[in-house]
Amino acid sequence: MTTSMLDILRSRAERIRGEGVRLLGDFSGMRPINTPSDPEPIIGLPGSHWWNELPPEGKQIQARLLPEVDRLAELTRALARNLPGSSSQKLHAALDTIREAVEQDRATFWQTRDEAVDGFSKLIDQVMAMLTEYYGTSSSIALVIPDTNALLAEPDIEQWQFEDKDHFTIILTPTVLSELDEHKVNHRNPDVREKASKLIRKIKEYRRRGSLHQGVPIVTDRVSLQAIAHEPDMSESISWFDATNADDRFLATALEVIRANPGATVFVVTSDINMQNKAEVAGIPFCEVPAQRAERCEGDAGPGAA
Repeated sequence: MTTSMLDILRSRAERIRGEGVRLLGDFSGMRPINTPSDPEPIIGLPGSHWWNELPPEGKQIQARLLPEVDRLAELTRALARNLPGSSSQKLHAALDTIREAVEQDRATFWQTRDEAVDGFSKLIDQVMAMLTEYYGTSSSIALVIPDTNALLAEPDIEQWQFEDKDHFTIILTPTVLSELDEHKVNHRNPDVREKASKLIRKIKEYRRRGSLHQGVPIVTDRVSLQAIAHEPDMSESISWFDATNADDRFLATALEVIRANPGATVFVVTSDINMQNKAEVAGIPFCEVPAQRAERCEGDAGPGAA
Protein backbone atom coordinates (compact mmCIF):
# COMPACT_ATOMS: atom_id res chain seq x y z
CA MET A 1 0.00 0.00 0.00
CA THR A 2 1.13 3.49 -0.78
CA THR A 3 2.04 5.59 2.23
CA SER A 4 -0.17 8.68 2.20
CA MET A 5 0.71 12.18 3.32
CA LEU A 6 -1.66 11.72 6.25
CA ASP A 7 0.20 8.52 7.21
CA ILE A 8 3.47 10.45 7.25
CA LEU A 9 2.03 13.33 9.27
CA ARG A 10 0.43 10.93 11.74
CA SER A 11 3.65 8.96 12.14
CA ARG A 12 5.63 12.11 12.86
CA ALA A 13 2.99 13.40 15.26
CA GLU A 14 2.88 10.12 17.18
CA ARG A 15 6.66 10.04 17.56
CA ILE A 16 6.49 13.57 18.94
CA ARG A 17 3.63 12.62 21.26
CA GLY A 18 5.57 9.67 22.66
CA GLU A 19 8.77 11.59 23.33
CA GLY A 20 6.89 14.71 24.48
CA VAL A 21 4.82 12.78 27.02
CA ARG A 22 8.02 11.19 28.33
CA LEU A 23 9.73 14.58 28.62
CA LEU A 24 6.79 16.25 30.36
CA GLY A 25 5.78 13.31 32.53
CA ASP A 26 9.18 12.12 33.71
CA PHE A 27 11.51 15.11 33.67
CA SER A 28 9.59 18.40 33.55
CA GLY A 29 8.37 20.49 36.44
CA MET A 30 6.92 23.93 37.01
CA ARG A 31 6.69 26.48 39.79
CA PRO A 32 4.32 29.44 40.29
CA ILE A 33 5.41 32.76 38.87
CA ASN A 34 4.01 34.50 41.92
CA THR A 35 3.74 33.32 45.53
CA PRO A 36 1.96 34.94 48.49
CA SER A 37 5.30 36.08 49.86
CA ASP A 38 6.31 38.00 46.72
CA PRO A 39 6.43 41.75 47.52
CA GLU A 40 5.69 42.75 43.91
CA PRO A 41 3.73 40.15 41.87
CA ILE A 42 4.64 39.75 38.22
CA ILE A 43 1.64 40.41 35.99
CA GLY A 44 0.93 40.35 32.25
CA LEU A 45 2.75 37.12 31.40
CA PRO A 46 1.06 34.51 29.15
CA GLY A 47 1.02 31.90 31.89
CA SER A 48 0.96 31.32 35.63
CA HIS A 49 4.02 29.06 36.07
CA TRP A 50 7.69 28.90 35.12
CA TRP A 51 9.30 25.71 33.86
CA ASN A 52 11.95 24.20 36.12
CA GLU A 53 15.35 23.46 34.61
CA LEU A 54 15.43 20.02 33.04
CA PRO A 55 17.82 17.36 34.30
CA PRO A 56 20.47 16.11 31.83
CA GLU A 57 18.36 13.21 30.53
CA GLY A 58 15.43 15.56 29.96
CA LYS A 59 17.67 17.97 28.07
CA GLN A 60 18.79 15.13 25.81
CA ILE A 61 15.18 14.29 24.96
CA GLN A 62 14.47 17.98 24.40
CA ALA A 63 17.43 18.30 22.01
CA ARG A 64 16.24 15.30 19.97
CA LEU A 65 12.63 16.37 19.99
CA LEU A 66 12.86 20.02 18.95
CA PRO A 67 14.06 19.25 15.38
CA GLU A 68 11.24 16.69 15.05
CA VAL A 69 8.70 19.30 16.12
CA ASP A 70 10.16 21.81 13.68
CA ARG A 71 10.00 19.32 10.79
CA LEU A 72 6.38 18.50 11.51
CA ALA A 73 5.50 22.18 11.86
CA GLU A 74 7.25 23.15 8.62
CA LEU A 75 5.61 20.39 6.59
CA THR A 76 2.21 21.10 8.14
CA ARG A 77 2.44 24.83 7.48
CA ALA A 78 3.54 24.25 3.90
CA LEU A 79 0.49 22.06 3.35
CA ALA A 80 -1.88 24.37 5.22
CA ARG A 81 -1.33 27.45 3.07
CA ASN A 82 -4.56 26.76 1.18
CA LEU A 83 -6.66 26.15 4.29
CA PRO A 84 -9.30 28.65 5.45
CA GLY A 85 -7.91 31.39 7.68
CA SER A 86 -9.58 30.21 10.88
CA SER A 87 -8.34 26.63 10.45
CA SER A 88 -4.86 27.83 9.56
CA GLN A 89 -4.70 30.06 12.65
CA LYS A 90 -5.81 27.24 14.97
CA LEU A 91 -3.28 24.90 13.40
CA HIS A 92 -0.44 27.39 13.75
CA ALA A 93 -1.39 28.16 17.36
CA ALA A 94 -1.40 24.47 18.28
CA LEU A 95 1.98 23.90 16.62
CA ASP A 96 3.44 26.93 18.41
CA THR A 97 2.20 25.66 21.79
CA ILE A 98 3.61 22.19 21.11
CA ARG A 99 7.02 23.71 20.47
CA GLU A 100 6.81 25.92 23.57
CA ALA A 101 6.02 22.84 25.66
CA VAL A 102 9.20 21.17 24.44
CA GLU A 103 11.40 24.27 24.50
CA GLN A 104 10.23 25.30 28.00
CA ASP A 105 11.67 28.82 27.99
CA ARG A 106 8.37 30.69 28.47
CA ALA A 107 5.65 30.83 31.09
CA THR A 108 2.96 28.15 30.98
CA PHE A 109 -0.60 27.80 32.25
CA TRP A 110 0.01 24.14 33.05
CA GLN A 111 0.57 23.76 36.78
CA THR A 112 1.40 20.05 37.14
CA ARG A 113 3.06 17.31 35.15
CA ASP A 114 -0.27 15.57 34.65
CA GLU A 115 -1.80 18.75 33.23
CA ALA A 116 1.18 19.16 30.91
CA VAL A 117 1.02 15.57 29.64
CA ASP A 118 -2.74 15.77 29.08
CA GLY A 119 -2.54 19.20 27.43
CA PHE A 120 0.34 18.19 25.17
CA SER A 121 -1.45 15.04 24.01
CA LYS A 122 -4.61 17.02 23.29
CA LEU A 123 -2.62 19.47 21.16
CA ILE A 124 -1.30 16.58 19.07
CA ASP A 125 -4.88 15.30 18.73
CA GLN A 126 -6.04 18.76 17.65
CA VAL A 127 -3.37 19.04 14.95
CA MET A 128 -4.14 15.57 13.61
CA ALA A 129 -7.90 16.15 13.67
CA MET A 130 -7.53 19.26 11.49
CA LEU A 131 -5.09 17.56 9.13
CA THR A 132 -7.33 14.51 8.84
CA GLU A 133 -10.25 16.75 7.96
CA TYR A 134 -8.38 18.10 4.94
CA TYR A 135 -5.85 15.39 4.08
CA GLY A 136 -7.70 12.22 4.94
CA THR A 137 -7.58 10.23 1.70
CA SER A 138 -11.26 10.15 0.84
CA SER A 139 -11.29 10.25 -2.96
CA SER A 140 -10.26 7.64 -5.53
CA ILE A 141 -7.88 10.09 -7.22
CA ALA A 142 -4.26 8.94 -7.43
CA LEU A 143 -1.58 11.31 -8.74
CA VAL A 144 1.82 9.83 -9.63
CA ILE A 145 4.79 12.19 -10.04
CA PRO A 146 7.81 10.50 -11.70
CA ASP A 147 11.25 12.03 -11.73
CA THR A 148 13.33 12.01 -14.92
CA ASN A 149 15.24 8.86 -14.03
CA ALA A 150 11.98 6.97 -13.46
CA LEU A 151 10.74 7.88 -16.92
CA LEU A 152 14.03 6.94 -18.54
CA ALA A 153 14.16 3.65 -16.64
CA GLU A 154 10.63 2.67 -17.75
CA PRO A 155 9.62 4.94 -20.68
CA ASP A 156 6.54 2.85 -21.55
CA ILE A 157 4.38 4.77 -19.09
CA GLU A 158 1.18 3.34 -20.58
CA GLN A 159 2.23 0.00 -19.08
CA TRP A 160 2.87 1.30 -15.58
CA GLN A 161 0.90 -0.38 -12.80
CA PHE A 162 0.57 0.16 -9.07
CA GLU A 163 -1.09 -2.72 -7.29
CA ASP A 164 -3.42 -0.65 -5.13
CA LYS A 165 -4.29 1.92 -7.80
CA ASP A 166 -6.68 0.89 -10.56
CA HIS A 167 -6.68 4.35 -12.15
CA PHE A 168 -3.99 6.98 -11.76
CA THR A 169 -2.76 10.18 -13.41
CA ILE A 170 0.93 10.64 -14.20
CA ILE A 171 2.00 14.23 -13.50
CA LEU A 172 4.86 15.74 -15.53
CA THR A 173 6.64 18.60 -13.80
CA PRO A 174 8.51 21.50 -15.46
CA THR A 175 11.80 20.22 -14.03
CA VAL A 176 11.33 16.79 -15.63
CA LEU A 177 10.23 18.14 -19.02
CA SER A 178 13.22 20.48 -19.05
CA GLU A 179 15.61 17.65 -18.20
CA LEU A 180 14.14 15.43 -20.93
CA ASP A 181 14.69 18.20 -23.47
CA GLU A 182 18.27 18.56 -22.27
CA HIS A 183 18.95 14.82 -22.33
CA LYS A 184 17.61 14.27 -25.86
CA VAL A 185 20.30 16.61 -27.22
CA ASN A 186 23.21 16.70 -24.81
CA HIS A 187 23.38 13.48 -22.83
CA ARG A 188 26.65 11.63 -23.45
CA ASN A 189 24.91 8.24 -23.57
CA PRO A 190 23.15 7.68 -26.93
CA ASP A 191 20.67 5.26 -25.32
CA VAL A 192 19.58 7.97 -22.91
CA ARG A 193 19.28 10.47 -25.76
CA GLU A 194 17.07 8.02 -27.64
CA LYS A 195 14.89 7.27 -24.62
CA ALA A 196 14.45 10.99 -23.91
CA SER A 197 13.54 11.63 -27.56
CA LYS A 198 11.07 8.74 -27.52
CA LEU A 199 9.40 10.08 -24.39
CA ILE A 200 9.09 13.57 -25.80
CA ARG A 201 7.60 12.24 -29.04
CA LYS A 202 5.17 10.17 -27.01
CA ILE A 203 4.17 13.15 -24.84
CA LYS A 204 3.59 15.30 -27.94
CA GLU A 205 1.45 12.57 -29.43
CA TYR A 206 -0.65 12.38 -26.28
CA ARG A 207 -1.14 16.13 -26.50
CA ARG A 208 -3.15 15.53 -29.67
CA ARG A 209 -5.82 13.97 -27.45
CA GLY A 210 -6.49 17.20 -25.60
CA SER A 211 -4.97 19.67 -23.18
CA LEU A 212 -2.09 18.21 -21.21
CA HIS A 213 -2.70 20.90 -18.62
CA GLN A 214 -6.18 19.49 -18.04
CA GLY A 215 -5.09 15.88 -18.47
CA VAL A 216 -5.51 13.37 -21.29
CA PRO A 217 -6.19 9.62 -21.27
CA ILE A 218 -3.35 7.23 -22.06
CA VAL A 219 -5.11 3.96 -21.29
CA THR A 220 -8.88 4.28 -21.06
CA ASP A 221 -10.15 4.06 -17.48
CA ARG A 222 -6.67 3.25 -16.18
CA VAL A 223 -3.89 5.76 -16.91
CA SER A 224 -4.01 9.50 -17.65
CA LEU A 225 -1.30 12.08 -18.25
CA GLN A 226 -1.14 15.67 -17.06
CA ALA A 227 1.58 18.34 -17.29
CA ILE A 228 2.27 21.26 -14.95
CA ALA A 229 3.42 24.46 -16.63
CA HIS A 230 4.55 26.68 -13.76
CA GLU A 231 7.66 26.37 -11.62
CA PRO A 232 7.08 25.93 -7.88
CA ASP A 233 7.00 28.87 -5.47
CA MET A 234 10.04 27.99 -3.39
CA SER A 235 9.22 30.66 -0.80
CA GLU A 236 6.16 28.62 0.21
CA SER A 237 7.93 25.29 0.37
CA ILE A 238 10.31 23.48 2.72
CA SER A 239 12.97 25.92 3.94
CA TRP A 240 15.98 23.77 3.05
CA PHE A 241 14.90 23.25 -0.56
CA ASP A 242 17.35 25.04 -2.86
CA ALA A 243 15.80 26.83 -5.84
CA THR A 244 18.97 26.17 -7.88
CA ASN A 245 18.75 22.40 -7.32
CA ALA A 246 16.61 20.46 -9.82
CA ASP A 247 15.72 17.71 -7.32
CA ASP A 248 14.53 20.27 -4.78
CA ARG A 249 12.39 22.08 -7.36
CA PHE A 250 10.89 18.74 -8.39
CA LEU A 251 9.99 17.92 -4.78
CA ALA A 252 8.63 21.42 -4.21
CA THR A 253 6.31 20.88 -7.18
CA ALA A 254 5.22 17.55 -5.70
CA LEU A 255 4.42 19.32 -2.44
CA GLU A 256 2.32 21.86 -4.34
CA VAL A 257 0.41 19.03 -6.01
CA ILE A 258 -0.29 17.47 -2.62
CA ARG A 259 -1.41 20.83 -1.23
CA ALA A 260 -3.73 21.44 -4.19
CA ASN A 261 -5.28 17.95 -3.98
CA PRO A 262 -5.90 17.33 -0.26
CA GLY A 263 -8.25 14.38 -0.80
CA ALA A 264 -6.06 12.54 -3.29
CA THR A 265 -3.30 9.97 -2.95
CA VAL A 266 -0.16 11.65 -4.28
CA PHE A 267 3.32 10.16 -4.43
CA VAL A 268 6.65 10.63 -6.19
CA VAL A 269 8.03 7.80 -8.33
CA THR A 270 11.81 7.51 -8.14
CA SER A 271 14.54 4.92 -7.77
CA ASP A 272 17.18 7.60 -7.19
CA ILE A 273 18.50 7.07 -3.64
CA ASN A 274 19.32 10.74 -3.14
CA MET A 275 15.84 11.78 -4.27
CA GLN A 276 14.30 9.15 -1.98
CA ASN A 277 16.37 10.44 0.92
CA LYS A 278 15.28 14.03 0.33
CA ALA A 279 11.64 12.98 -0.07
CA GLU A 280 11.78 11.01 3.18
CA VAL A 281 13.24 13.90 5.17
CA ALA A 282 10.80 16.38 3.61
CA GLY A 283 7.86 14.07 4.33
CA ILE A 284 6.80 13.44 0.73
CA PRO A 285 5.51 9.92 -0.11
CA PHE A 286 7.46 8.03 -2.76
CA CYS A 287 7.46 4.74 -4.69
CA GLU A 288 10.02 2.83 -6.69
CA VAL A 289 9.68 2.76 -10.48
CA PRO A 290 6.89 0.22 -11.18
CA ALA A 291 9.01 -2.53 -12.76
CA GLN A 292 11.56 -2.20 -9.96
CA ARG A 293 9.32 -1.33 -7.06
CA ALA A 294 9.11 -4.66 -5.15
CA GLU A 295 6.51 -3.24 -2.78
CA ARG A 296 8.63 -0.17 -2.02
CA CYS A 297 6.13 2.63 -1.56
CA GLU A 298 7.26 4.74 1.35
CA GLY A 299 7.26 7.90 3.32
CA ASP A 300 8.66 8.01 6.84
CA ALA A 301 6.03 5.91 8.55
CA GLY A 302 8.43 3.12 9.45
CA PRO A 303 10.61 2.72 12.51
CA GLY A 304 13.81 4.70 12.64
CA ALA A 305 12.80 7.14 9.89
CA ALA A 306 14.16 10.67 9.90
